[in-house]
Amino acid sequence: MYPPNKSPLTRLVYDGTVFRIEFYVAPNGNIPAEDWLERLPLEAQQKFAALFARMGDTGKIWNERKFKHLTETNQLFEFKVEADRLLCFFFVGRRLILTHGFKKTGDRTPKREIDRAETYKSDFERRERYES
Repeated sequence: MYPPNKSPLTRLVYDGTVFRIEFYVAPNGNIPAEDWLERLPLEAQQKFAALFARMGDTGKIWNERKFKHLTETNQLFEFKVEADRLLCFFFVGRRLILTHGFKKTGDRTPKREIDRAETYKSDFERRERYES
């Protein structure tokens, strides 16, 4: 068990040969990306798992319909399975941190979703510096 106020910053999703794919863990212990993924149909969960394995093992997903950089963000990316999106960012040590997911309904990724991912990223980086 972890000491009080010393929860893990991430939970391992996939340990590939190129990248470790990890869920961001909020200070209160919630894991937004994992909670969201668990609510998806099994078929969508399996598609995301295949994308995580491909990224983890090869380091690249060339198809922008499956993974892409979100322009005009602080280095945020998204995994894509149909309308479902899972935001993430790369971190030193060949780590890819999954922040949270949502269903995209319009042409653009909603600003509130980008803001949420950037908040999680800033929190993770701050806590990672503190822990080191």
